[in-house]
Amino acid sequence: MTVALSTTKRKFHKILDSISNASNTSLVPQSDTDNNVSTTTLPATLESPAKRPRTARPVSAFVTSTPLIARAQVRASSSVNRSSAVSAMPTIVPDPEPPNFAPWDRGQFLKRLESFRHVDKWMGKPEKIDEVHWAKRGWSCVGRDTVRCVGGCSQELVIELENDLDSPVRGDGTDGQDENDEDDWREKAREQLVEKYVEKVVTGHSAECLWRRRGCDDMIFRLPLYHQTTAISSLRQRYESLLAMAADLPTNLSTPPSFDLSEYQPEITTILQPPKPPTTPSTAPVPSPNPPSPTRSPPAPPLNREALLLALFGWQAETGHIPGLASCSTCFRRLGLWLFIPQISATTGEEKEATMARLDLVGEHRDYCPWIDAVSQNGPAGKEKEKEKAGWAVLAKLVLGMVRTKRREQRDEKPRVPLERRWEDEVSVSRTFATGTTAVESGSRSEENEKEKEKDKERWARLKRIKQAFTIKKGRKKEGAKAHA
Repeated sequence: MTVALSTTKRKFHKILDSISNASNTSLVPQSDTDNNVSTTTLPATLESPAKRPRTARPVSAFVTSTPLIARAQVRASSSVNRSSAVSAMPTIVPDPEPPNFAPWDRGQFLKRLESFRHVDKWMGKPEKIDEVHWAKRGWSCVGRDTVRCVGGCSQELVIELENDLDSPVRGDGTDGQDENDEDDWREKAREQLVEKYVEKVVTGHSAECLWRRRGCDDMIFRLPLYHQTTAISSLRQRYESLLAMAADLPTNLSTPPSFDLSEYQPEITTILQPPKPPTTPSTAPVPSPNPPSPTRSPPAPPLNREALLLALFGWQAETGHIPGLASCSTCFRRLGLWLFIPQISATTGEEKEATMARLDLVGEHRDYCPWIDAVSQNGPAGKEKEKEKAGWAVLAKLVLGMVRTKRREQRDEKPRVPLERRWEDEVSVSRTFATGTTAVESGSRSEENEKEKEKDKERWARLKRIKQAFTIKKGRKKEGAKAHA
C-alpha cells in the first residue's frame, strides 16, 4: 500500500468518525448543583425585620398641608392624562414570524433553497444529497459546505465530501496498477460518504425536532402553471421586466426542437397585454347628448422576440445594480447576458465574438429546476408517465391553447352571408358555368332571372301547400284512432 493511499484512508476514517460522533453528541444538561442554587438568598448583612428597632415618627409627619395635597392632585391628573393619550395612540403590532416547521409552505422552502445559491458557500453535490434534499428537510446553508436547522433545533453539519479526498499528485513512483486500485478505493469511499450524508439529512436533527419526523412533500417544487390567470400574469411580469433591458438581450437563443414560436404569433401579442379593469357603475362613462366620434384603440406595441422566449422558459430580469443580468426565481440560477453578446473593442472599434456562442434557454437552468425537470414539476409520477411535461412545456401548451381560442373567436366574429343570398349566388354561378356566359351576359339577362325567381317562388308555394295537406291527413288519422279507442 502506498503512502498516499494510507494517508487518504486515514482521512476517510477521520471523516466517518466525525460524522458518527456528531450524531451521538447532544446538548449537555445543566448540572444538579445549578438547579439547587436559590435565587432568593438574602445577603448576610441584611438583618431580620424582627430585630429592627422601632423609631417614633414626629407629629409633623402626620400633619398634611393643603398646598402639598393640591400639587399631588395635579400630578395625579397629569399622569392620568398622559396614560390616556398613550392608550389613544394606535399600537403597531409587528407581523408574526412564520413557524419554522412548515413543510407545506413553498415560499419558505424556496427561501431555504436560495441560501445555497452562493458558489463560495456551497459547491455542487451528488444528486442524493443536493441542496433540494437539504432544503426539504429544513436545512439552510450558513457557511462553506455547512448547513444548519435555522429556527429549529439549530443543529449544524459540515459536508466534507470532495476536498478531503482529493487525488494526490501523480508521478510519485507508483505504477499504473496501484493508481487504478487507489482510484477504485477512492470511488467506493465517496459512495460510502454519500450514503452516510443521506442518513444525516434526517438524523442530523435533534430527537425532538419536527423536521426529523417529516419533510416537505415531493410536489413542493411544482410551478403554479395550471391556473391560467396566475400563469399568464407571471409570464407578463417576466416579459415586462426583460423589456426594460431590451438593449442587453442576446439574439442567439437556442430552444428545444419541439418548440416553434411562429405557432403563437400574432395572437400572443394581445395575450401579453395587461387586462382591462372591469367597469363598475361608479366608473362607467356617463352618456352625453353629443357622443364623440369613435376612435380606434392604439395598436399593440411590437413583440420583442428575445424577451418573449426568455420569459416563456422561466427567465426574468435580475433586480439589482448589475445591468444585463437574468435569473430564475425557482432554481436561483443567474445569467450574465453580456457573455452571449458580441463586444466592440474600445481600442480598435472592431466587433469581437461573444464569449458564449449560443444561449441555451433549457440547459442553463439547474438540473433539478421544474422548468426543465418533469420529476420536480410532477413528483415521482414524472418518471412513470411520459405525458407529464416540464414547466416550460406546460406553459407553452397553455399559451398555445389560448392562441387557438382567440383565432376561433376572430373567425366567428367575421360577418356571415345570409343563407338565401348564398343559395342565390350558388345558383347564378352554376348557371354561368353551365351556359358559358360571362358576367356581362348574365347582367343583360336580368329580366329572365327575375322571371326565374318568380317561378321558384311559385314552386315553393306549391310545395308548402302539399306539405300542409299531408299534415292535415296525419292529424285526421290520429283523431280517428282515438275515436275507435
